[in-house]
Amino acid sequence: MADISATIRALRKQSNAAIASLDAHYVVSFMSEDIEVQVAGGPLLRGRAANQDAWEAQMQDRGFGGYVRSPEVVHVAPDGRTATERGQWVGRWRMGGRSREQHGQYSAEWRLGPMGWEITRETYVER
Repeated sequence: MADISATIRALRKQSNAAIASLDAHYVVSFMSEDIEVQVAGGPLLRGRAANQDAWEAQMQDRGFGGYVRSPEVVHVAPDGRTATERGQWVGRWRMGGRSREQHGQYSAEWRLGPMGWEITRETYVER
């Protein structure tokens, strides 16, 4: 199960890199078609298309500085087909020459699908 945990951590690192490169299509490539994302203080985004639209809109904001999700725990189910990830997130923006950050905790549910590991649900809570 340690290999699965390492795989999920590596996928999260790639997902963070996709955000840093402002590539919404690559960001959602880690998500299942039926993904649900509960945005901190915001809406529940259902489906890959809705999430891609949200990412594209946010990435068009010139002040958007990205998000970094840092996994603290990855728990793999005994059957090796699902996993839960928990950690901390930070979002950054520049507005009027000033920096702003949001922080919080997140959890993500992963499942092994035909194309590999994919995120089925993410929940973000702001501190």
